[in-house]
Amino acid sequence: MSKPKLGREILVLTEADVQQTLTMAEAVELARAGLEADATGQVMGDKYYMDLSPGHFLKPFSGYKAGEELFFVKTFNFFADNADQGLPVTSSQVLLYHAETGMPVCLMEAGWVTALKTGASTALAVDGLCRSDAKILTLFGAGLQGQMHLAALSVVRGWSRVWLVDIDQAKAGHVAAEMAAALELNIEAADSSETAVRQADVVVTITTGSGEMVKRDWLKPGALVCKMGSYQELELEVITGADKLVVDSWTYVSHRVPELVRLLDEGRLTRGVLHADWPDVVAGRAPGRETDDERITYIALGIWGEYAAILPAVYRRAVEHGLGQVIDLFGAR
Repeated sequence: MSKPKLGREILVLTEADVQQTLTMAEAVELARAGLEADATGQVMGDKYYMDLSPGHFLKPFSGYKAGEELFFVKTFNFFADNADQGLPVTSSQVLLYHAETGMPVCLMEAGWVTALKTGASTALAVDGLCRSDAKILTLFGAGLQGQMHLAALSVVRGWSRVWLVDIDQAKAGHVAAEMAAALELNIEAADSSETAVRQADVVVTITTGSGEMVKRDWLKPGALVCKMGSYQELELEVITGADKLVVDSWTYVSHRVPELVRLLDEGRLTRGVLHADWPDVVAGRAPGRETDDERITYIALGIWGEYAAILPAVYRRAVEHGLGQVIDLFGAR
């Protein structure tokens, strides 16, 4: 398939099309390039949240990496009550535009690529912040995001044991068995959150639930906790008691992550407690892990560098393999 005619046509990619483009290993390396570009000031982007009602929001999100042919605008919706109607809680779409003309080039369904990118991003943070001898991983969330995180984390580390925790224990068992076979890892569904956390060198939460899933007293010395979900998942002391608190972007997480909002409102946390934004660590402007015993908490809601590298690559691979449907967007002229 040739590229769509600029200014006349647009390539439309379904979820099934997008899933045929990048491997997780490729996504991790693209995310690394995007993150390093972001850390050195070569990426521009922005996002905002439009709250429609409690538990319902829209997040438009844009980004561009210097020298790239394309920039993106991504929307992400979260509607907590959708599960009651048998609908997905989240939905996401991407528009890619030509960087020199601003003309639309591609529309893609973005649920899968969002999970791909988020898993790759978390894997890079884990690789950069965990102990060098980390071998035991505990992951909360057996949905698509959790499964993609397992795939991504297996790219950057060789885990001796992985515990999977989910409110639906039957689902956790099914996913653990499938992922263990696919990744050739020792993955098991955990009977006890506390036991799984107490053993873990790295704990990752990527759920749509709300509650104190991880407690400070359960964490062993040197543990890394990565919180990726939008609702409360951590006991507040996991944050206040951390030796280092690292976030992807304080500007965004401080207003949206419920644990941080509550701590700031109660005066139990200030901006000065933050060790660093993650891009500053990547660029060497702030140190990462300095001792094996440090307990580090990492909180992220997503920044643009990784997307700015991954999304154009999805489009190019789709064109290369003849995926999707070209639409005459503007009609005859």
